[in-house]
Amino acid sequence: MIAQCCSPNRSRQYGFTLVEILVAALVLSVGLLGLAGLQAVSLKMNQGSYLRVQATNLAYEIADAMRANIDRTNAATAAASVAAYESATSSVACDTAYVRPTSGLVKDNDIAEWRNRLACLLPSGGGGIAVTSNTTVTITVTWDETRQGGGTESFTFTTEL
Repeated sequence: MIAQCCSPNRSRQYGFTLVEILVAALVLSVGLLGLAGLQAVSLKMNQGSYLRVQATNLAYEIADAMRANIDRTNAATAAASVAAYESATSSVACDTAYVRPTSGLVKDNDIAEWRNRLACLLPSGGGGIAVTSNTTVTITVTWDETRQGGGTESFTFTTEL
């Protein structure tokens, strides 16, 4: 007679490997869900950063346009040139077919183009320019960040022209 070679304990372990695989799959799925959540939060924060960079660039853009158009004949004309740019914070609708006018005052064209770029590049984008002294201005850019879980955000930039 031939004796069987298997041990008696082996028969009690059937299905244990399947339980290990199920636990491993559960741990893996929880880890992947965590990574998906991290990716979603990362994308949300990245969009918020993108909007803040756009707002910063737009504020610097109008400041540079103002610097380029100041009449620096004397202090009074420089102050008058800067004061002409002062405008209340407001927003306009985005006009994707906007073409800069070739006539009219340069400052009016600068402000109109700037407001259009605010509306096109930022959600509910708006901006204003306040003259705080002769050649010191405060530029404020606002936008809506409710999609990122916030409210209305703003960037304020003060510079000497």
